[in-house]
Amino acid sequence: MHNRYRIVISILYIILDLILLNLLYFSMLYLFKLPFLEVYHVIFLLINFGYVFSFAIIPLSFEDLTQLKIYHIFRRNVLKLIMTGFILISCLFFMKIAEPTSRLFTLTFFATSCILMTLTQLITRHALSYAIRQTFSKGIILGTGELGIRVFDELLSNIYNGVIILGFFDDNPDPNNKDVSGNLEDAKKFILNNSVTDVFCTLNMSEEEKIRDFIKFAERHVLNFHIVPGIGYYHAGNKPYMTNIGRMPVFLLRHIPLSYVHNGFIKRAFDIFVSFFVLVTLFPLLFIIFGTLIKLSSPGPIFFKQKRTGKRGKEFTCYKFRTMKYSAEADVVQATSNDSRKTKVGDFMRKTSLDEMPQFFNVLIGNMSCVGPRPHMLQHTYEYSPIVDKYMVRHFIKPGITGLAQSRGYRGETKEVELMEKRIKSDIEYVENWSLRLDMKIILDTVRMILKGDKKAY
Repeated sequence: MHNRYRIVISILYIILDLILLNLLYFSMLYLFKLPFLEVYHVIFLLINFGYVFSFAIIPLSFEDLTQLKIYHIFRRNVLKLIMTGFILISCLFFMKIAEPTSRLFTLTFFATSCILMTLTQLITRHALSYAIRQTFSKGIILGTGELGIRVFDELLSNIYNGVIILGFFDDNPDPNNKDVSGNLEDAKKFILNNSVTDVFCTLNMSEEEKIRDFIKFAERHVLNFHIVPGIGYYHAGNKPYMTNIGRMPVFLLRHIPLSYVHNGFIKRAFDIFVSFFVLVTLFPLLFIIFGTLIKLSSPGPIFFKQKRTGKRGKEFTCYKFRTMKYSAEADVVQATSNDSRKTKVGDFMRKTSLDEMPQFFNVLIGNMSCVGPRPHMLQHTYEYSPIVDKYMVRHFIKPGITGLAQSRGYRGETKEVELMEKRIKSDIEYVENWSLRLDMKIILDTVRMILKGDKKAY
């Protein structure tokens, strides 16, 4: 389905939600026999504003509407209505007009809205799928190899793509593909005789002359010609990102939001503000208390310095409060749950993550961030980069004091390669999906985990 239709359908869902909310609002005012006082005019406006605003925080994509399960649709609606309710209540109290409103009316309205919205979205989804089935576009695939089969499977797996494939065509067909309908010249005749509107080209780029010839044919007969780059299937995460060099289209293997100047500026400004605040307010007190305890617990410096792998694989010095007795193995041996090197005060600091506080110096000087993939020891980089797929991708951005992997519980000792792979997968997800909102969520999740107590913090 073309992008313009996807956008239209997404907007249609939002409009339907607003219509439902407004109809329900006035219907319930009538059922509760409430007078339409000035406060209910204000509530009406705030509900509409709050609900539209919630889409900026919880964006709605076409894929969300067509592929999410009922539970996830219901949960999204709950979150949006909670946000709408928070905006409504906050504004009413701020304006000092909350008293005349009916609390029963408000609670009933939001509860009913959530149920009806979920049902309406499901009904709309089924109606949309039926309508699409009646208007399927006809398509063919040029190329009979693995890439062509994958395109066929993708189109078949989701009817919202709106295309039905009638055949495969190739001058050098793959013997494993039993559904070949002919060569490229046969494809041209087939298109004209069967009202085909979409052509998906999965031919190898070495056949450029044939592809150019078919593009000319497609333009003469007003066909939608799709070129499918095979490199896209190397990447198991987000879709490859398309950009331009002049007028030449170029595919980037992965989209990295922090590669944009404005995003980098926002994140750096946030890092400077938070690190400066922590170092001026909390750190001096922690330094006096724990610095003294560290000195009393065992001989050695207050701070522990260790070389770690940073952005673009460059080494940097990472600072921590010292939590162990001095050991020559500090740079190569990871801490374990019952590590004999740990001091009593060090054990407490590790469990509460207070030993990480000096890393705000790293954040302030710019070789770390508040949030990002945790920096690994150099030994880990040497050990895991050859055996863990895409290990070095995490180094496209600065490492962080906490990260998405840590907020999901992937921290502490890594005894198995599978555990490291899960960490790396979360790190790459963060690299490709960064937003200030995600940073805030990770920070809150980390604080919640520290207060709750993390068994893996040792």
